[in-house]
Amino acid sequence: MRYEKKVTALSGALAILLAIWAAGLVFSPERVAARSESARLIAGKASDVASISLRSAAGGASVELVKSGSAWSLADGAARFPVQGQRVSSFLEDFGSISRLRVVAHSKESWSGFQLDEAQAKRALLKDASGKVLADVYVGGSGPTGSEIYLRRAGSDDSYSAESGIASYLGYGRSTWLDLRLLGGLKEGDVQSFTLKSSIALDGKGKPLTVVDCSLTRDGKGWKSGAAQIDPDASSSLLRAIVNLQGEDYVAAPPADAFARIDARIALDLGSGQTKVLEVGSPAGDNRFYARQTGGSLTFILSSFSLHGALKSLSELAPKK
Repeated sequence: MRYEKKVTALSGALAILLAIWAAGLVFSPERVAARSESARLIAGKASDVASISLRSAAGGASVELVKSGSAWSLADGAARFPVQGQRVSSFLEDFGSISRLRVVAHSKESWSGFQLDEAQAKRALLKDASGKVLADVYVGGSGPTGSEIYLRRAGSDDSYSAESGIASYLGYGRSTWLDLRLLGGLKEGDVQSFTLKSSIALDGKGKPLTVVDCSLTRDGKGWKSGAAQIDPDASSSLLRAIVNLQGEDYVAAPPADAFARIDARIALDLGSGQTKVLEVGSPAGDNRFYARQTGGSLTFILSSFSLHGALKSLSELAPKK
């Protein structure tokens, strides 16, 4: 064989070997797996999401979150209640950050073992402003490492595992999403004086009334109430309890007589010249009361436990001997 033909034959053989080697790399089990795992749950950007429906399990009540402008709220029929915007942002960020799915099964028969069947799975349905579905995902149990979850897409039999903490956002009900602060973002330093008036049975019907009638005004770094001696730590603790008051839930349609009688009233005079007033109305059952901020449209359910910390008499604020 002439030298040129040998070179040509060897070059051809080398080209064939290189092609086989390249194909082996491209179609290796590791590469195929890597390509099959690379996937995102949201069809689009997280910023495109305008509604979120979360269901804890089959038959469980769903949480409906809707976006208006840049703000989120919880939908309860026609009513809209404020939610913790940072929690929604964190959920969407975690949801959108999932970029790798590992196939663990291909049949419906495997769903129950991963808690992905209809009876056990939690569901997250995300849509854009036009109503287009961006993600419809069922979330099951945790994987063996504890940091991964099992999930599946609606309309597919395949089950996957993914490294994600989105399960922590699901299955805990509406109260974990709602912003239930009665006074919003009010700070202790904003308050210059406050007045408490209450004659309410905090421990339940038939129990002794807790009678409170006092006013406190800032005095340097402490507080004063006429000639009464006031413990600075006790008064600061009281104001902190008032500013941080949180309800347990909102009421979309409170009874007509919810505030027919006001049994407790907390008025706070602010350095801005504004006054914020909280009113506690009739009992809502199980040591709870209807409450509202005057001038506001929201009605809260407030526990007697929370009110215990926010309604103190002057005798309870006196310096300890």
